Amino acid sequence: MTKPDHNVSRLITVHAAFGAGLSFAHSLRARGFRRTMLFVALGHAVPILGEYSATNLLKLLRHGTHPQIKGVPLAIALGWYNVSYATFAMMESLLNRVKVDEPSQISVLPPLTAVVATSLDLLLDPFGLDLGLWKWTSDGAYATEIEGPNGKLGVPLLNFAGWLGLTTSVTLAYQRLSSDQEVMRRLPPGAAGSPEAGRNAAFLLLPYYLPAVAWALKRRRRLKYLLYSCPFLVALWAALRSR
Repeated sequence: MTKPDHNVSRLITVHAAFGAGLSFAHSLRARGFRRTMLFVALGHAVPILGEYSATNLLKLLRHGTHPQIKGVPLAIALGWYNVSYATFAMMESLLNRVKVDEPSQISVLPPLTAVVATSLDLLLDPFGLDLGLWKWTSDGAYATEIEGPNGKLGVPLLNFAGWLGLTTSVTLAYQRLSSDQEVMRRLPPGAAGSPEAGRNAAFLLLPYYLPAVAWALKRRRRLKYLLYSCPFLVALWAALRSR
């Protein structure tokens, strides 16, 4: 597998930018301008720092998509924001739907968001590796039959630890830096935590999930990645069915 050509890089970047615009619009309606800008700042700064460290300091991987700044592609930075925000909004809605009490919701929401987002990456990361979007500098213990552009096999488990840590950090910091909590019992349509907000957030995640599903369905050996991403699928289905 070779690195993606210029047209593929451009398509991926446009996809991520369009998704970020939709996430921003969703957040404006659900949370207002100040909270939206807070999540935008955290949802980009924390993952960019993580990607920069992995790429330039630890030298664990190199990305193949462009444009890049210091080895971190724009599409990756936007993708982190898109997935973390939409998953957070989706899980926020689902916890309200099952009537989790406010103190428990505040405690559970960040790690639950991280687990669901990471389960999505259990499908996305082998998909991206197979497409040549990035390459790891050493073999990994996960997806060992997927070969990167440099001949290295699999995805290091540290990648998923990073997903858990970075996504938890973003959502926890967002909660702590918000001046008041957004958990409410009676929610107007489109407000943060409402069924409509959760359903719309689920739609924001489909452009990431569906292409990876199509990739997994092409070969029998890839079907296991759909199974590994079941926590995400369950949450997605529940959010799309909410009324």
